[in-house]
Amino acid sequence: MMRQGAFLSAGLVSLLVLAGCGNQTEISPVLGAMAGAAKALTKGKAAAAPAAEVTRADLAKLGVPVIKGEMKSGNATFYLVPIAVKGNVQTWSTSDDLTVTFRDGVMVETRGFGPDIMQSTGPSLAQLRAGSGSHKRSYTYLDGGDQLVRYSYECSVHFAGAASITVVAQQHTTTRVVENCTGKQGDFTNEYWFENGGKLRKSKELLVPQWGHLELARVIDGG
Repeated sequence: MMRQGAFLSAGLVSLLVLAGCGNQTEISPVLGAMAGAAKALTKGKAAAAPAAEVTRADLAKLGVPVIKGEMKSGNATFYLVPIAVKGNVQTWSTSDDLTVTFRDGVMVETRGFGPDIMQSTGPSLAQLRAGSGSHKRSYTYLDGGDQLVRYSYECSVHFAGAASITVVAQQHTTTRVVENCTGKQGDFTNEYWFENGGKLRKSKELLVPQWGHLELARVIDGG
């Protein structure tokens, strides 16, 4: 099960370790330069003191793309960097092996959260960006007996208007798209925030019905 508060702010040190696993040659110098700064954030602080907040500047110095994830139901904040790419499928990970896999930017699998999406089918990013139409969705989970169970939904998409959002102290002008899904296991709503040009800046996507959604914000692009 995912720990409450996992990677909350103190995730900078964990990110330094993780980033070195992605492209050791290019990133190691950055890690070396940042290690002292990371230690300085915590040096001399009482154990009960809150961890120093991770800033956009901290994340930018890693030199790799970064996604900030939040799970409101578990009071958890975590940071992900890309670790594997195969065609249009990209896997991102935290330093303790929580992973989220995207297909064209849409979440399709997770690992390490406890109840995980083992596999799924759903709309493409282009379908969501279009802001209209209907489609089918399915999620496959492991139940308590380690058996695969499949939840199926009928979904529709619509535009919900312009929205100004803030991602780690930076404001973005976006268009919000809402995906409404209905199935025997209940109803849920996913949300997507697209910038001009069609880039997905933030999403709120179902993990499991009992736990709710993951909020995933693209903080650092490129790198």
